[in-house]
Amino acid sequence: MKFFLLTLLSFIPLAHSSAPELFGASAGAIASGNQAVKQSAANNYYAAALLGYSKSTQFSFDLFYIDTAFKKINNVVIKNETNSVNSNERGNVRVNPSPTTMVAIHFSTPLFAPEGPKFNFSFTSPVDRLMETDSGDPYAPRYVMYASRSLRPSLIFSLAQSFNDWSFSGGVHTGIQSSGEAFFVTRTTAGTNSTGKLGYNAKPSIAAVISVAKKSNNHTSYLNFQQEMKSRFKSRAVSETEIASSAAFQFDLDLTSLLYYDPTTIRAGHQIEFQDSQLYVSLDYQIWRNFESSALEIRKRGGSINSSKDYEKLKLRDIFIPKIGYEKNLNEKWIAKAGYFYRESPFQTNNLKNAGNSIDASKHVTSLGIAHLFSLYGKEITWDLAYQAHFLKSQKIKKTPNLEDDQTAGTKIGGPGYDVGGMIHVVSMGLSWMY
Repeated sequence: MKFFLLTLLSFIPLAHSSAPELFGASAGAIASGNQAVKQSAANNYYAAALLGYSKSTQFSFDLFYIDTAFKKINNVVIKNETNSVNSNERGNVRVNPSPTTMVAIHFSTPLFAPEGPKFNFSFTSPVDRLMETDSGDPYAPRYVMYASRSLRPSLIFSLAQSFNDWSFSGGVHTGIQSSGEAFFVTRTTAGTNSTGKLGYNAKPSIAAVISVAKKSNNHTSYLNFQQEMKSRFKSRAVSETEIASSAAFQFDLDLTSLLYYDPTTIRAGHQIEFQDSQLYVSLDYQIWRNFESSALEIRKRGGSINSSKDYEKLKLRDIFIPKIGYEKNLNEKWIAKAGYFYRESPFQTNNLKNAGNSIDASKHVTSLGIAHLFSLYGKEITWDLAYQAHFLKSQKIKKTPNLEDDQTAGTKIGGPGYDVGGMIHVVSMGLSWMY
């Protein structure tokens, strides 16, 4: 029966959000502090209303290489009575996932005339697979914002239209809702066969994205609203297992896990164009109060297996993310770029001393980039190269005594403690053009 349970649970993914929110929507955006820049189809992610001013088709293609270097967590408790059957074990925790390569495609085009409404499309996905999901151990130390968090496809569709100095847009970003049911009859008597059936379905879910922009001389301001997106996995597991050729062990469970979570985001930005340079500033306000742990919830409907218990009580806060970016035209063919933003963690990390190990840390993020302009078949193409460094705040965690229920003697998972912090390295290269 354990085999069938493990097979079923392997379908359960980890809660995570989109790569553009974590690292940026394009190489040009990364280099300028992860925000909207001048004349870029990637602005469909940051504020699609900016594309309403365009009178041409814009396209961009970008690749990202993401590598984490979190501090190692060694010689801590990895098994106790909360995540195993009467086992106590110390060991090392693998907190750094394998490096990831992502691709982003952004497209914007007038529908009927150059001054008409613009149709905008953005797609982000891992290069070598459609998605990767993993619920992980509910108590093992884990950088939940980055462990498989960006490894899923992300789609944004919008329409934008300008009216003189004003421009407006409306659209949707997408997620996945999945549900299913598994039923097994397993037998141990020789000559009798086990049977079972398994059925799952997935359907898209959508959330609104709207923005407005205003131009005046060399200044452009914008405001963008992105609705919260929660994508859940729900399944029912039913089984009857033969015991000693006569009795039967039964269970009937509801299994629930959060697939993805994109916070409600309100973004205000301002762009200033000088004679040979551009300055970009923006401020994101993200609402995280409805975020949930990625732990798999097991709820008993019948039979002999008990429901799970959520020992981790996340303490969440809404956050502001200030950003600044600067571009300098070195000459007619080369542009230098730099950016910075500060992201406070939505988790109150002093809570890590208690049960649970969903790790996140506040961070300073700096970026540098270079852009080269050249012509191909009469079209001007921009080649961008950017590097981004995430400096995570260091913190020492010391676990409180006793097991996760704080009543039973022992040591919590992750005990006696560990260090949080490290770096994330992002390298991005992209091509963009208009025609």
